[in-house]
Amino acid sequence: MYVRIDTAATIAEYQRCSKTRWLIDPMCFRTPLIHDKKRITVREQGETGMRALFVALALVMLPTAGLTWSKMAQAGDVLDRMAARGSVIAAAVPDTLPLAGRGKDGSLVGFDIEVTREIAKRLGLPVKFVTPAWETILGGSWGDAFDIAVASITPTEERARRIAFPATYRHDAAVMLVHKDNLSILQAADASGKVVGTKKDTTFEQYLNGRLQVLMLREPVKYLIANPQIKLYPDKEKAIAALAKGDGKEVDAVIMSFAPARTAIAAGAPARVIPGFLFFEPVAVAVDQGDPDLARAVERAVLEMASDGTLDGLSRKWFGTDANNGALGSAQ
Repeated sequence: MYVRIDTAATIAEYQRCSKTRWLIDPMCFRTPLIHDKKRITVREQGETGMRALFVALALVMLPTAGLTWSKMAQAGDVLDRMAARGSVIAAAVPDTLPLAGRGKDGSLVGFDIEVTREIAKRLGLPVKFVTPAWETILGGSWGDAFDIAVASITPTEERARRIAFPATYRHDAAVMLVHKDNLSILQAADASGKVVGTKKDTTFEQYLNGRLQVLMLREPVKYLIANPQIKLYPDKEKAIAALAKGDGKEVDAVIMSFAPARTAIAAGAPARVIPGFLFFEPVAVAVDQGDPDLARAVERAVLEMASDGTLDGLSRKWFGTDANNGALGSAQ
């Protein structure tokens, strides 16, 4: 997800990270494109603002070295099944807007939902959504249950053993929330030894355990919270609800992505964001292992969406992104 950066402190942090932590400088960048084990350097661009940022992010392809194509299907099997079916079946996780949620009529809405529809459109097929458990998506071996997942999934070493990540489409920043009445936690380290909640089976849980293994991180992660008492929840909404019960009633703090944190607060959650980002990470479209033809087709679709401004447009629609200030995302 992308959200407006509207405080001087956050803008300064973003600008610093865009030069030292992120994979690109949005003003004039050189980005590695890794594909078929060949590294291609993108020429310096004169383009500025969000178009350059989106193109750069979408061009960053995940390394394929070390991934095993276990249970290898013949190339094109999933594409053939999609064509015979006449649709793309996509997995969604509608637990938090503006990422993905339910509209008033119960239909799926959100940034990831529209990104999914656009990918399917560029594959020449309509999309049908299913909402499997988060663990089912990460487990791989989907069979014909669904074909792709645009669900704000961060590529990790463990996940890459079971599912494939053809292309990144944005980046994320993790933050800490506390109850608005909390006076004891002013920085992340102040939560050491306290009860910290987060969604189960996420990179946030890995971070709290001190075992974050995200692919493509450009610098070591600094673990700022020592010996937290970790409390896990099935989704972000329940973690926020636990925090809303009162300062220290069930949890002392919650770790999640910047965008849904801002959305929750705007919707009335009695919380505040602790200044500073815990870590940055890429977010990718996921497909099951075994069909490199599908992976390449999804890759091409994302590249096109980046280069023609579609990703930028969807971001502006859902987050009102200020192109001059940059963007941050939301993953898990």
